[in-house]
Amino acid sequence: MASVFNLSRVYRFVKDGAPQITDFPDDSPDGVNDLEVRMKHFTEIENFTFLGYVLAHECGGPEKPIASFTNLEVPDKKFQALVANAQTMQVSDEQVGDTLLDVGINWEHFVASNNNLMIPGNPLKVTDTVLQEQIDSLDLISEALVREVNLRAKARFHGK
Repeated sequence: MASVFNLSRVYRFVKDGAPQITDFPDDSPDGVNDLEVRMKHFTEIENFTFLGYVLAHECGGPEKPIASFTNLEVPDKKFQALVANAQTMQVSDEQVGDTLLDVGINWEHFVASNNNLMIPGNPLKVTDTVLQEQIDSLDLISEALVREVNLRAKARFHGK
């Protein structure tokens, strides 16, 4: 359910008896100027990350592979190597949540600390292409981790 104020387009809801986190929005949030749009965007990143972290810890399930990393490709080679390594691991639900928190906070900080590189008229992008690949990689990994949390929550809570 969305918050009382509806300041974010990211929220937790229940589907078929299982708590879930919304997909991260593909479009920009509304704002009167580029900086407001960018600030709302990184606030949504924080919300998305934290909601997924909490749900993962509520699941409390055993170690198993991260299914959502199968065929996941990200533009930054360093982050792609981390994904490839994670695909070989068995991780608990709490570890998925902790990983999401780590990746998501990095994603939010990469976005929030580079307002000076923001492209006017396209405030979710930066002029530094290497940095943009890192931001995009953190985004894709965070979204995959939330999908994983949602899958594990369905398995854990379905029908309750």
